[in-house]
Amino acid sequence: MSPSPRPSAPACLPFDIASFERLRRPVWVFDDLRKRKVYANPAAVTLWGAVDLDALLARDFSDQSPAVRTRMETIHQKIARGEAVTEHWTFYPLGVPTSVSATISAITLADGSEAMLFEATSLAISPDEQRAAEALRHTPVLVGLFDGKGRRLFANPSRMACFPDQKIFHQAFADPAEAERIWGEALAGEITVLACRVVTSAGEQWHGLTARRAVDPVTGAVGVLVNQIDTSDQVETARELAQARSRAEAAAHAQEEFLANMSHELRTPLTSVIGFAGLLRATPLDAGQTRHLDRIDAAGQALMSTLNDVLDLSKLEAGGVELDSRPFALEPLLDQALGIIEAQASAKSLSLTKGIDADVAAFVVGDPERLRQILLNLLGNAVKFTRDGGVTLSARRLGPDADGAARIEFSVTDTGIGLAPDMIDHVFDRFIQADASVTRRFGGTGLGLSITKRLAEAMGGEVGVQSDLGAGSRFWCVLPLPVASAPETAPISPATVPTAGARVLLADDNVANRELVSAILCSVGHQVDLATNGVEVVAAAARGGYDLVLMDGQMPIQDGVSATRAIRALQGSAARVPIIALSANVLAGQIETYRAAGMDDHVGKPIAVGELLEKVARWGGTRRG
Repeated sequence: MSPSPRPSAPACLPFDIASFERLRRPVWVFDDLRKRKVYANPAAVTLWGAVDLDALLARDFSDQSPAVRTRMETIHQKIARGEAVTEHWTFYPLGVPTSVSATISAITLADGSEAMLFEATSLAISPDEQRAAEALRHTPVLVGLFDGKGRRLFANPSRMACFPDQKIFHQAFADPAEAERIWGEALAGEITVLACRVVTSAGEQWHGLTARRAVDPVTGAVGVLVNQIDTSDQVETARELAQARSRAEAAAHAQEEFLANMSHELRTPLTSVIGFAGLLRATPLDAGQTRHLDRIDAAGQALMSTLNDVLDLSKLEAGGVELDSRPFALEPLLDQALGIIEAQASAKSLSLTKGIDADVAAFVVGDPERLRQILLNLLGNAVKFTRDGGVTLSARRLGPDADGAARIEFSVTDTGIGLAPDMIDHVFDRFIQADASVTRRFGGTGLGLSITKRLAEAMGGEVGVQSDLGAGSRFWCVLPLPVASAPETAPISPATVPTAGARVLLADDNVANRELVSAILCSVGHQVDLATNGVEVVAAAARGGYDLVLMDGQMPIQDGVSATRAIRALQGSAARVPIIALSANVLAGQIETYRAAGMDDHVGKPIAVGELLEKVARWGGTRRG
């Protein structure tokens, strides 16, 4: 049976196919718009593994990979400029790879549309070389080989799509000086890896680039091999993260400064309120005056507690809460907490009761200030939300924890408004109250219970609540508090401080503070001289004769920190006088600043009289060596 005749030339072709029919090398015409071949000579039919020309022309070539599409677009651009393109291609007719070197040129079909004329020469390359060539064509990495003068020898499709007009190495870079440096390092044998700005067909981008010396496998000449990949998204993400970090740090710093200033401005007047109330308590008072004084002191302590709540929340969120564990008597601390809250309860005619189980140790080891803060938060919350009835503070011993320490449960039970079931899981969250009407009716910041929970967890404990709406609540806190022996000596109090007079230089710009501290110190036999700013205190210290300097931190003309440095720079014994910071700046970083400047100790405002007298007694007879 004779072979079927080949069909006549398609009418769309602008040339006579007779000459191509006799060629032994494959030739075909590809219509890229329609993704079909419109002609192939017998050698091309064989190359593509088709049974005949009709079968080949019927094939649909629209299923192209992104790399092939990009490559075809680049070829279109070149042949449209009249260039002839010669490239290596690997085809997969019937699934079997075939590699050729193809010269591609533009032709215009009879209908005026553009097509591509391929003339191929078969190549004899190994399977590994075929795989390497395919990987290079399809990788998103931009690969380029340049000769010793920077001229492009090779660029894979990804690179051609990104830099279609780059013929010289330096053309792709936004910074010519950077391009020159990279080129010189690579030719010198260095491997350069960096992020750099480049100018691509899509605009300026950031690329991760590796450049190294390489040898052209065709000529053996030394050149430079470059691998690049677009890292603009990663660079932008890193920039945004850095900006976000900077904004967060700035916000944290602003918050820290605000809290420090707020603390200072509130503690300064509180020093007078609480301090002068203490001085009044030492004078003859009738029962009514004593009751009024109790109210003043309770109000001052309540305001102090609110201020400490705000500062403690900041510390807890920053992970900077500090615990001061030491032996203390438990029942007096509970009494103190009830005493502080008593005025608020009396104003609402609420009863306050206390219950301590017999097996609860009299002395335990823990942080008494933090425990007092937890109890005040729970008691204050209970009194606030209770209109009738009363509040009970209880303590009972539970089993030991994993380390053998006694666990004590402190509970505050009230007959107040209670909690809805959907609020119980959120009541310890920040700024949470039952609803907006609760805030309007009862006030408050919604921080107390959140701080209580975080403080308890910092002390190794936990908190919880049982409540029924309209039937009251029971808030509890369980803390590990090891049993302690009774202390052998009691803390120093004003009555036990030695009255042997020390000569004290007090520097404070606030008149009320100067009057208050002078009265406290003079009442136990100390002699006090006054200064109102840093310049005055340095001048007085230079004259000598003082046993101790009490230094405010914030003063006009010259502050306490710079005044301390100036004193430490004096000559002789004046430079060694002990200096105690007497300041409303009580944050850890602020105290560290005072110590770094040369201060020996710190007493915070509002002033605790016992602490002040104890430290004056401790430092009044010493000097720096």
